[in-house]
Amino acid sequence: MYELTVDSFEPDPNIDKDYIVLNTLRVTRKQRNVYAIVGSFETFQNWGNQNIVYYTISSADKPGPPIMSGKAGFCDVFNMKHEIVEKVREASDMPPICPLPKGVYNIKNFELTEKMLPPMMPQGQYVVHAKMNNHEGKQVLAYKVFATVK
Repeated sequence: MYELTVDSFEPDPNIDKDYIVLNTLRVTRKQRNVYAIVGSFETFQNWGNQNIVYYTISSADKPGPPIMSGKAGFCDVFNMKHEIVEKVREASDMPPICPLPKGVYNIKNFELTEKMLPPMMPQGQYVVHAKMNNHEGKQVLAYKVFATVK
């Protein structure tokens, strides 16, 4: 299989504090190829498909276009039958289906492993940009994750 290293997990410093506050959201390495995301956040607005999630996955060490990119309504992402999304919901006190009402939410020990990577993932350094815009198109939340696959 792969060796996965999460090199950094960075929230955008310009997060809209009227929309969300990240209380203590962090990533820690539990063991080889296993990272835990733990923490809490508070939302001050209800989240639904009026919020649009954008993502890109790019090579961090080779110039060129993104390897993958997309956009979808928040509820379309939140309600996906995808291992990572399902595990985040299981490891948190968020409701099982969207919309996400405003409130305080905790993520307890969500584990990210190399088994969640697509098969045949080339070795290299990657950067994942994920952001969410509100119904007016204003960016309210963004993260950048740097990872290495060996």
